[in-house]
Amino acid sequence: MLTAVVASTLYADKLAHRIGVENPDGTVIRLLPMLILALFTAVFAPTGYWAPWRIIWRIFPSLNRYFPDLNGVWVGITDSNWPTISKLIEAAKSQSSVTEVELHSIAAQQDAIALRITNSLFKLRIGASLSSTGGESQSITAKPWRHQHTERVHLSYVYRQYTPNHSIGDEEEHLGAADLVLAEEEQLAANGTYWTRRSWKTGRNTAGMIKVFRLPYDSKVNKTLHQYATEHMNKLNVR
Repeated sequence: MLTAVVASTLYADKLAHRIGVENPDGTVIRLLPMLILALFTAVFAPTGYWAPWRIIWRIFPSLNRYFPDLNGVWVGITDSNWPTISKLIEAAKSQSSVTEVELHSIAAQQDAIALRITNSLFKLRIGASLSSTGGESQSITAKPWRHQHTERVHLSYVYRQYTPNHSIGDEEEHLGAADLVLAEEEQLAANGTYWTRRSWKTGRNTAGMIKVFRLPYDSKVNKTLHQYATEHMNKLNVR
């Protein structure tokens, strides 16, 4: 983009001459870069469903390979290692032993999760909520990137989680991170890992797997992320 702006400034006179526009005062040289930047911003800055760039991306889905449109609500499941941590805590309190084989046999705790991703060329924000808590997390930094060997698109982000009505041994807020790999076709699903520093001093910082898919757009829906997560958990329980 900067290359186009610089080029338009350097060759504005020649461009004006070719299209038959007189430019005695250098008006084009002064205004053309600003007009190009304004047009570029108008096309790529909005994040709504009818944003110009998102319309183009829906017409040509292959563009997602170069810059994915991640906007929308994503729901899915998380598999947490909390039951394993809980088993270790119980063993420490009772001064009993637990074998590594026993730890490997403990099933992960499954929760529903909902993400709301807002992205354009100028910003990328991620909010999330689990069905098991009333708290929500917000991304501090986020970035899509392409793996140099697999060519798969990843979404990596660091977030801050707030936990209302937390227990005595818990923290009111903590940091966490996640790395998701987008599906190769149309990139409507993603899966990956997450980890936190929650209560790390006592070894209670959790980690696990995430698997999500993007919901179809619905302009009439106005729900919180926790409502989305709870509804998805109810569907999982019905199954």
